[in-house]
Amino acid sequence: MHEIRNHLSAMLMFINLLETIDLPKKNRTELSNSGTELRLVVMEPDLAAATHHDIDGAMDAFWKALTSIEETHLSENYVSLRADITDRISAVKKLWPSLT
Repeated sequence: MHEIRNHLSAMLMFINLLETIDLPKKNRTELSNSGTELRLVVMEPDLAAATHHDIDGAMDAFWKALTSIEETHLSENYVSLRADITDRISAVKKLWPSLT
């Protein structure tokens, strides 16, 4: 459970970083919406009790938001961070079923 929370927190930190750069409005909106969903999950005191959240839907929306951002909008550091975050999305999707 701790590992999942760490992955989700890293995703939220990356969203916060991305919100500081000039992105097209569509990208900002998708990031904001997916960030809201992730925050709801992270705020749950007990992730095991948070099974009512559609984690797959939240991860898919976040992945879509990330991949819709063209690399030309990102610095080299952000491109490598995005690769790390996409790995974290896969990890959360694999770990989440172990909570139930």
